[in-house]
Amino acid sequence: MYPMSRFFLFLFFLNLAPSGLSQDGGATITVTVTNIPGAKGELLIGLYDSAGSFTRTALPGSPKVPVTSRSKIRAKIPNVKPGTYAIVVIQDLNGNGRLDKNFVGMPKEPLAFSVIRKIPRGKPQFAACSFKVGTKDISMTIPLVVE
Repeated sequence: MYPMSRFFLFLFFLNLAPSGLSQDGGATITVTVTNIPGAKGELLIGLYDSAGSFTRTALPGSPKVPVTSRSKIRAKIPNVKPGTYAIVVIQDLNGNGRLDKNFVGMPKEPLAFSVIRKIPRGKPQFAACSFKVGTKDISMTIPLVVE
């Protein structure tokens, strides 16, 4: 099989893989991010549907929103299938698409999780940050934490 054929076959099967986002409806999660320390970078709002993917691979459709002011920023994640999810919000100040940490592993960029409000030492568990999504739209406010 030619390399390009393998690539397209991979994309085809990737499209068939289940995800928490549905093309044909589902709930909308509205996330309002507050406590934004400055108008710089972008907010990476990652939606996760399992402990295995938590903080590693956000679901497709997780929004990236430019930070143009310190006021609250609202983003919508549409077509979310019923299930258990967690959200991680990072203010990516330098545009590298990931959370920067210092030499001991503490975040150097503003960060927040759904449900919990205090940033723990080490990565929090998916279960501690998770919430249920049913068939109705939900809204949540997540304040960024700057340490």
